[in-house]
Amino acid sequence: MESMTGFGRAETAGNDFTVTVEAKSLNHKSLSVSLKLPEVISTMEPGVRKTIGGMFERGRIRLDAAVELSGDGGSRISVSMETARLFVDAAELLSRDYECVRRISAGELLSLPGVVERTEPSMLDREELTEAFEVSISLALAELRENRRREGAALAPLFIEGFSNIREMTAPVLEQQKETVAEKYERLRKRISDLIDDIELDEDRMMQELALLADRSDVTEEVQRLLCHLDYAIGIVDSDNGPVGRKLEFLIQEMHRELNTMGAKVDDPEQSLKVIEMKNILSSLKEQAANIE
Repeated sequence: MESMTGFGRAETAGNDFTVTVEAKSLNHKSLSVSLKLPEVISTMEPGVRKTIGGMFERGRIRLDAAVELSGDGGSRISVSMETARLFVDAAELLSRDYECVRRISAGELLSLPGVVERTEPSMLDREELTEAFEVSISLALAELRENRRREGAALAPLFIEGFSNIREMTAPVLEQQKETVAEKYERLRKRISDLIDDIELDEDRMMQELALLADRSDVTEEVQRLLCHLDYAIGIVDSDNGPVGRKLEFLIQEMHRELNTMGAKVDDPEQSLKVIEMKNILSSLKEQAANIE
């Protein structure tokens, strides 16, 4: 079982750069992918989206990638000595021909066009850069998935415990309700008999009406369906058959439906509280299921 929240980060160093990739995932009813890639590798976006779509089915996933160049300030500075020599020679020529005594300084040379060049990402080896990003993206997404699985594994016992508790609570409710139905049946039959003691009444018709009334208070079918849902839910939590979030959400919804019907039929105050407690457990599990892929 896999959660929808997690984080992954990876760095890959090249000859003149370091690539950093961060991948974050939050809850979402379906898969939503947001990418922030440097312009120099913007052509990789379709492939990255396809990779993410092949790994995940649910979650709001954001992937940020960046490249930092070697050197101070995140870039590399190079000086063109040939260009600088041309400026120096020109200065010396002007000094000789026009009797200028002021010589050009190093600081002034650096400010002249073409003397200093700053290496930009677009100037790097594109093949090496692309390979570094592919490695970092793969590692970041792998770490993200591992973290999602770790959190999902931590949530699994909560579901098992909750479903098991509900299962244990259904048996007393069913048994008590059967006794209540039988008592109600006998009480109504006796009361009707007392009321119509001197009135001739179709006994078969009276028994049919009493049986119908008793059936309206019977929760056997609801309990049986609830137990089936619980067994199936526990089974998919224990299994490792891919995404289970939507299945759990549907099953919890169906369990709520059965408990609502049981709550409407149960008359005993103590059993009504148990039904409410079971619904509270399901509500808590429903919130957790919203975080499962």
